[in-house]
This record gives sequence, structure tokens and C-alpha cells, in this order.
Amino acid sequence: MLSGIIQGGTKALGGSRFSLVNLLPSAFFVTFTITLIASGAYTRPKPSLTTILDKLGKEPGLAIVATFGIFLLAVLLRPFQVAIVQFLEGYWRRWGPLDFASDVATERHRRIRDTADRISRALEPDQLSAITLADAANYARERHAFNRLVTQATVTMDRYPADESLMPTLLGNILRDGEDNAGGRYGLDMNVVYPRMYPLLSPKLDKAISTQLDMLDTTSALCVAFALSALVSFPLIARLDWWSLVPVTAVLMSVLAYRGAIATAQGHSTLLATAFDLHRFDMLQALHYELPPTPISELALNRQLSDFLGTPHGDVRSMGKFRYGHPPSVADSIGRLAKPDGTGSKP
Repeated sequence: MLSGIIQGGTKALGGSRFSLVNLLPSAFFVTFTITLIASGAYTRPKPSLTTILDKLGKEPGLAIVATFGIFLLAVLLRPFQVAIVQFLEGYWRRWGPLDFASDVATERHRRIRDTADRISRALEPDQLSAITLADAANYARERHAFNRLVTQATVTMDRYPADESLMPTLLGNILRDGEDNAGGRYGLDMNVVYPRMYPLLSPKLDKAISTQLDMLDTTSALCVAFALSALVSFPLIARLDWWSLVPVTAVLMSVLAYRGAIATAQGHSTLLATAFDLHRFDMLQALHYELPPTPISELALNRQLSDFLGTPHGDVRSMGKFRYGHPPSVADSIGRLAKPDGTGSKP
């Protein structure tokens, strides 16, 4: 009966996505906390995990309470999923005490980006002037180290947006860079245009983007769950035994989950760019604008369209120089074909 209620509630609240994004992190945190308390890790000289099994055998109601506690926590935290991701992205200014931390972290990433920029533009080692084998080997090693350093710097540069868009965290910078570049190279403001383009995405691309977003939400939630677990288990460090490794392991798992979120964000940025590459003209057709014949004319149209759609009370006259391209209706096509004088033409 209990499993049926949980399955029914999970299906009603979003099915597999709810299980992955909300239920899994909540289940881990609640189970982790109950395990530490029930095993006596905080109070006993020699904690034992078998104590938990004994308590579950003697008190079956404890498992029911724990299960409903996990489900309830998952439901309560669901509205805050976006806030969790945004916190890891670095939107800290909405929390007053974190203003200073936001400035310091942003400056750190600015220095990382600027250093990588200087390295990527560094000059190669001087050409080989000696002919000895030792000199040739040293030059080859220096050149290899230089090329590896430049490659790493280029990869680092690709993770960061323009200076005015820098964020306090690497995850936020990767996502912001992906958002800026996805439509920016075509003159489109993603935050303004993407809601209009999203309904026109192909089913495969829509599914791929949704999967990436689910993974981003899941890894972000797990990162926070592991971090909270490390905080809860932090007093165990004072034991100076094997249980002292529990908070350390939780911290490592939190870092691993964050790295997973970073990898997912990079894949998500690629999919966003693909969406604009393939479907920006579908959006223009849906808005009944004539398709631009050249990249330059497309850039002009996209920039003005982004400005118009992004202004709450935009004046449509600002789009005056661009023509509409209305597709002929079925009724008009039949009417032209049915003219008695035979002057009708095919649509």
C-alpha cells in the first residue's frame, strides 16, 4: 500500500523527472541523517550500522515515517529547484550578505580569464639555433609544454562570457556564455527570443534539451544534498576514527556532483547553439516576417526584432523597414484556381 501511494504521488508530480530531480536528493539526505543518528555516530564510542536494522525490525512504523518524510521533503523542495540552480550559478546579490562574496568571486574569475587570454596570445619559444641533439630535445620539450599551456588557456577562455556578463561561479559563467553565444552571433537576444522559438523545436532536439536540463537540475540538487550532508556530519571529525571520513567523503561527492553539473552545462550550451542554428528561421516564418536573403540583412532584422520583443511597450513602427511574408491561405488558393476567366494560378 505504501509503495502504491508513493508511486501514484510520484507519477502525479512529474513521473521520472520528479523521482530524479527531487526525490533522489531528498532520499539521500534524509537516509544519511537518519543513519548517522540511529547508528549512534554522534553519541556512542562504537557506532554500529546493525543498530538501524534492529530498530527497523522492532519498529516498522519508523520506515513508514521515514518514507513519508522523504516524499514530503521532495514535494516541499520542488518549488525551490530553480533557486538551487541559480544559487550554484552565482545569483547571490538577491541575498544581501553574499554581495561581498559575489564581488570577490567574480573578480577571481575575471583574473583567471584574463590570465588565460594573455597565455593564449603568448609568443612561441625562440626558434632552434643550435644543432646538438640535447638542444633539439630541450626545444621539443619547451614547444610541447608551450602548446599544451596554450591549449589549456584556450579551453579556459571558451568557458567565459564577456566582461559585463561574468558570474561568481564557473557553472554560471559556462551557462551565461552559452546563452550569450547561442543567439548572439545572429543578433538575437536569447532571453527574449527563445520562448518564441521553443515551440518550433524538432522533437529530437526538444527531448535532448529537456534531458540536459533534468541532468543539470539533478546534479545541482545532489551537490547541495551532499554539501548539507557534510555539514550535518561535520562533528564526526572530532572522533578521529573511520567515521571522521564521512564528512570528507560527503564534500568530495558534492564537488563531484558540481563537476557533473559543469559538464552538463557545456553540453546544454551546445544544444542551445544548435537550436538557434536550425530553427531561427522557423521562428521568423511563424512571426510572418520575410526570410532575409543575406547574413547582413538577417543580423539587422534579428537585432531590431530582439529590441522590439524585449521592450514591454515596443513600437511596431520600429520594424517598419522589414516586410511581412504571409503564406497564402487554403481559401485564397482555391479561389484563384476557381476563377471563371481562367486567370487563376497555382499558389
